[in-house]
Amino acid sequence: MLSTTEYRWLACPSPGGAMDYRSGRVLGTILAVLIGLVGCGSSKPSDGPAPESRSTALPEYVAAYRAGYTAGKAVYDSLGKGAAVRETVWGGCTRRALQAGSAAETDRGSWVRGCLNGVANAPEQLPTGPVTTRTTDVDMLERLRAWAHAHGEAQRVDHARVLATVQLTEHDYDVELSTDYSQGSGKSEAESLARTFIEWWDGDHGRKGTARNVLVLGADGKRLTAQRI
Repeated sequence: MLSTTEYRWLACPSPGGAMDYRSGRVLGTILAVLIGLVGCGSSKPSDGPAPESRSTALPEYVAAYRAGYTAGKAVYDSLGKGAAVRETVWGGCTRRALQAGSAAETDRGSWVRGCLNGVANAPEQLPTGPVTTRTTDVDMLERLRAWAHAHGEAQRVDHARVLATVQLTEHDYDVELSTDYSQGSGKSEAESLARTFIEWWDGDHGRKGTARNVLVLGADGKRLTAQRI
């Protein structure tokens, strides 16, 4: 049996040291050297480099839902059970989403769904995919233009290039007007266009559900204004 001193010397020999072959302890030497590979060897893993770290970022629709849920739960905690009726029936969550910034803009429908669950004090029900759906409505835009031409608003409405309905919940949707206005010079014109749309709107125009807001987007796709319908 090797002594503690002999074991350490064999496992981790000092520079210039020599093994004592005269002792005849060949088996002990081999064992000590093998163990020494762990005790004195490199700390680098023997099976190659560590795997690359995996991204832990949440899907955008989940992040939007959770932001909406947090906002809705804060309303519930502040106003109580009655908040659920006001935020649902009167479209409070759909309008809060417009003020929620980037947290909602990635998926406004997911944010609204989270908000509605929050104000109802219901458990989280995370979406399994994006909730917001946009549908271009050429016919609605043409009817808006026809009305505008008949009421002296043609020049303003002609800046609208695309009209899309934005479904947020089963019953609630927004209307988005994409225009050729620039961010720098189109703010006041965009607000006038939104007011013109609201004046023309008669409540449903053949669509199921309730339109909550009209948004006017600039040529770069960014929002210039949003107004309640």
